[in-house]
Amino acid sequence: MSMKPLTIPKLEVTQIPRGLKNGEIGSLEQLAPAICKALSAYPHFVVVNGYPALEDRTNLINLSQAVCALGSGQSVLDRGSQNQVKVSFTQVRIDRTKVITSGKVTQYSRTHLPLAPHTDSSYMIRPHELVAFQCIVADKMGGESIMIPVEDILSQIDSEVLGLLRDSVFPFSNNLYPIISGTTGDEQIRYYRSQIDRTLEAEALSLSDKYRAAIESLDTVLQQSAQLIQFPLQPGQILLMHNRKVLHGRTGLSPESDRLLYRVRLHVDSFELDSFKSGSRTQTGNYTPASKIVSSHGQSSNEELTPAKTPPFLAQELKGLPRFEELIKLNCHPRELPPHHAIQLKIYGQFFLSRGQFAAAAQAFLTCLKISPDDYESGLALSSIADARGDYKAARAIMNQVARRHPLIWEGQPDPQKPTLLRIRGIEGSAYRIVQKADGTYKNLLRGGHFSIQDLIHRKQYNLMILNILENNIDELQDIPKCDLLLNTIACPDLKRMSLLAAARFVDRYPNIPVINDPRRVLETTRERNALRLNMIPGVSFPKTERLRWDGISLDAIAREIFGLGFVFPFIVRQVGSQTGSSVQLVNNQQELCCHLQNSPADREYYIIQFQDCRNARNVYNKTRVFFIDGNFYPVANLFNNSWNVHSGDRYNVMDTNQWMQDEERSFLNDPVSYLGTENLDKLFKIRDFVGLDFFGIDLTILRDGTLFIFELNAAMRHNFDHAKNFPYTEPHLRRISNAFNTMIQNRLHKKASK
Repeated sequence: MSMKPLTIPKLEVTQIPRGLKNGEIGSLEQLAPAICKALSAYPHFVVVNGYPALEDRTNLINLSQAVCALGSGQSVLDRGSQNQVKVSFTQVRIDRTKVITSGKVTQYSRTHLPLAPHTDSSYMIRPHELVAFQCIVADKMGGESIMIPVEDILSQIDSEVLGLLRDSVFPFSNNLYPIISGTTGDEQIRYYRSQIDRTLEAEALSLSDKYRAAIESLDTVLQQSAQLIQFPLQPGQILLMHNRKVLHGRTGLSPESDRLLYRVRLHVDSFELDSFKSGSRTQTGNYTPASKIVSSHGQSSNEELTPAKTPPFLAQELKGLPRFEELIKLNCHPRELPPHHAIQLKIYGQFFLSRGQFAAAAQAFLTCLKISPDDYESGLALSSIADARGDYKAARAIMNQVARRHPLIWEGQPDPQKPTLLRIRGIEGSAYRIVQKADGTYKNLLRGGHFSIQDLIHRKQYNLMILNILENNIDELQDIPKCDLLLNTIACPDLKRMSLLAAARFVDRYPNIPVINDPRRVLETTRERNALRLNMIPGVSFPKTERLRWDGISLDAIAREIFGLGFVFPFIVRQVGSQTGSSVQLVNNQQELCCHLQNSPADREYYIIQFQDCRNARNVYNKTRVFFIDGNFYPVANLFNNSWNVHSGDRYNVMDTNQWMQDEERSFLNDPVSYLGTENLDKLFKIRDFVGLDFFGIDLTILRDGTLFIFELNAAMRHNFDHAKNFPYTEPHLRRISNAFNTMIQNRLHKKASK
């Protein structure tokens, strides 16, 4: 079947109403709907022109989050830090040390070889719907983008092959899926040939001849189509695509190419905005009756909650849930269960939530709440599902209702032989979020303003009781069950000021119970407060920081205020309460300042931070992280990057290909005293004495003149083992931190017992 070459859909920001004015990029509020419209229709991708080719991820992330917000049924303007979804961000550049035969499919994108058309995150239960690339540096000889919409594929394969591609027999990592799914006229595609081949080889699996022939036919179609739909992506251009509707790839690069792309991946409910206007979304607010639950596509969910439909790769996970044998025997729809089966309903809900089947999960949790209206886990799960749908108002209302009903709750069954820790949490400014784990399954967690205890506490040694603070709900709380230690995990004074004040009043009521991280000490760790007190220490510098409110209207007024306070370009604009780099922008001139503010949520507070060029003698940026635990110093990480905004994920963009950077980190971790020097170590201990917290972290670098420059100081820094597998030299030092935190708990318990 002959095909005409596809016209590349492009969106010029100059075409957006009230767009480029005096060189300013058009408003995200106007740009995002146009992108959603393009992605919801053939050919399901669009190229956006008009952004500068800066080595700064902010433009790409802001644009992608705006599309995600709109595609989840919320206003583009309602993108506060508590509502922003997590962004999967990667720098894609050639890594000449990568070897294709090493077993990782994703390493193809790091080589100069051609990349066949494929689906990103194809191994996940729910691949990301939105994938976006921004070209920072283009290749002069190749690297043209290849786009193949699913409609073009379907028009070239016969019905027999299509039927085979719809069967759930194709392995993607640990899971079996169809390549083509969805109803006629609304088909989706999941395909990554090299991933299928590697899984078959690694797991010693085989496909029958007819299924192998089917994917060979598909590859033939892709090879023919790819020649018609390819184009060069120019510096600054942003390519956005519906990852479930279009395959993407690229032609080969020159072996010495310095091509650099920024990539983000996000889950989006729907790019068809009319579905939100008509109200066809999962109803979870106010514990809506189960009969009103609808799927993310607006269809009524008739899916039976039965393990008989469980794919083999999920059977083991379901077996790990309580009372699995009883569920297998019941094997029926939850509405048919007798009233005493609320626990099984909750288990069903947890299982379907883990699979990403949120409509079915909501149905199970709602039915459980009909039987047991005060069920804690079901209420929080419904809040997280509403959050995933973008209904933040309902999510907050449900979470607040749960917190008021359950200000104090046990985590598991208490053992009278074990000491009890009371974990203090603040609901203010937080949200229960559904997050995707590395294996593609989902779970819900409280996000925003706390430090995680997952890798800090040996949970089996203690009873854990949770204190949920919301406004003044705990002021009237009567005597709590006997506990041995108060563990305040509230860590962000910007998001949690009222919660910390309530926690301080609570702690005052129990002067004989030891406390880790006194709430009043945490209140002192705002950025502007740190800027005032840390600069009092000789040889220590914390950048000038002020907190201002952006009303969304008065650009001239906020600019006058910034310059009146003594700031000069360049400086950093950062949304108050954010603990990641997604809301951070370095602005170099008046035009960039206006552009960033116009594309940022209004009626919110922002930090203005004076920028310090901290490049070291090797002309790269460095960020060193240390923890203080019970007064003792622990090295955490020593990171390097070519960009000023250094993050742990940058290990895979720069550090994994530069051995000297890894050697520097090893030196710091193995002997931090020699690496930092005794003079700088003394400064850190003086900072410790100023701060007075039992657990907190410092991000720093040493300037060329020897000044200890502090980027950030608070208790909100994460401790985990996410990168230990790929950087194994970090593992023993991370383990030492976990042990130190647990030792601190043990020491406090012993002191209490000895009194």
